[in-house]
Amino acid sequence: MLFHTPEFITLMIVSLVLFYALPRWRIPMLTVANMIFYVVAGVGNLILFLAMTAFTYYCSKGMRGPYARFLLWFSIIVNVANLVFFKYTTFLIRSAENWTGVKLLTENSFLLKIVLPIGISFYTFQMIAYLVDVYKKKWEPAQSVFHFWVFISFFAHLVAGPIMRGREFMPQIDNLAKIRYSAANFRLGAFFLSLGIFKKVVLADYLTPHVDQFFAHTSTMTGAEGWVAAYLFAFQIFFDFSAYSEMALGIAYFFGMELAVNFRTPYLSTNPTEFWRRWHITLSNWIKDYIYIPLGGSRKGEVRQYTNLFIAMTVSGIWHGASWTFVAWGMFYGALATVHKIYLVVKEKLGLGFLDKSRIYHVIAIIVFFHITCIAWVLFRVNGLHNALSLIKRMLSPQAFHFAGLYMYLAVAVGLFALHIVEHFLQKHRTGLSAWWHRYFPAPVRALLYTAVAAILILALRGEQNTFIYFQF
Repeated sequence: MLFHTPEFITLMIVSLVLFYALPRWRIPMLTVANMIFYVVAGVGNLILFLAMTAFTYYCSKGMRGPYARFLLWFSIIVNVANLVFFKYTTFLIRSAENWTGVKLLTENSFLLKIVLPIGISFYTFQMIAYLVDVYKKKWEPAQSVFHFWVFISFFAHLVAGPIMRGREFMPQIDNLAKIRYSAANFRLGAFFLSLGIFKKVVLADYLTPHVDQFFAHTSTMTGAEGWVAAYLFAFQIFFDFSAYSEMALGIAYFFGMELAVNFRTPYLSTNPTEFWRRWHITLSNWIKDYIYIPLGGSRKGEVRQYTNLFIAMTVSGIWHGASWTFVAWGMFYGALATVHKIYLVVKEKLGLGFLDKSRIYHVIAIIVFFHITCIAWVLFRVNGLHNALSLIKRMLSPQAFHFAGLYMYLAVAVGLFALHIVEHFLQKHRTGLSAWWHRYFPAPVRALLYTAVAAILILALRGEQNTFIYFQF
């Protein structure tokens, strides 16, 4: 169920009315609402999700007994196996066929009919984080299986994050009965929801057909067309994914809850480390806390640190999809992060630390890294590793800089980057700008503008509603 559909809006409004009218019944009400939201993806998917939720909850309850370690690993293995079966089985078998030359799947094999349950990657990672945190006594098990279900399945963040931790979100679930109506929260909710709808239906969905048109002819694209396609896709996926995250923030504020921020203008990053602190932040933190640090982090020497970093980023790539292009995408960022760490060491030894204070160096670093990010997006978007590498090779050739006939698309890309800078400014100065807005513009003027924005968004919503890109993960 998409956020920007009449069906979801109806579900949200009914849920909000019941939420504030019946505070003692909030857990049962959200339990049912989350089921209604998810059952749209299929009854089988809902049954699987409920089963994994109950299994994980009861395993976590047993982690205060003598079999805590066994239950931890058993529950993690079952959760990972569930994810692997639905997301990677066909990919692994097809890869084995290519390596061995032996046909393992027939055309009628039931494995080819497996449908990926929506949101499975997100709720699996959230369950694993919860299990580890309960085992390490960072958080106590949920009060009931219904509390845990609402924690895992809250419809605002279920399908595409943010990935919430027990210590961040469970206290809010436990205190649902104490939440009171707040006009400030509703204003914030309306702002983030409107921003997300604008990014999705006005920006991302506008870019989608142009991006699809370019990548439909990957094998015949020139290097210049490859760069234009990568520029447009970079902003399509950013606006699409950040739109979902910001709509999720807005919906949570309506219910008096707060979700983690998932994006902070990532294309203004100067290096891969900064990029992953700005892009899909909750996944980055998950990878750091539950992959990189358990592997040893930076505690066991530089070589081990680089290895751990490479492995962690490769896992991030695998999480995104069952394809060698996603594996290569993760490995690419792992290699980038490693090279950046080495670069920092060399720069320090050469006494070049003063460069960090140079504004010119900072701008150049942003431009260079944005183009590196666009190369990475080719791996993410193109079907087939050979096709992706072939296109990247053409993009890096001298002929790739002949943009004849593509200047309109380049102008759009520059405009989108300028919009990204504006968003950064608004994020950085949000509090001051909000105070200025309310101080110098009277309520009638603000109401008129809000009404105009709402009307524009409603008209935009009347068109075809595209799904979110990250629903496939």
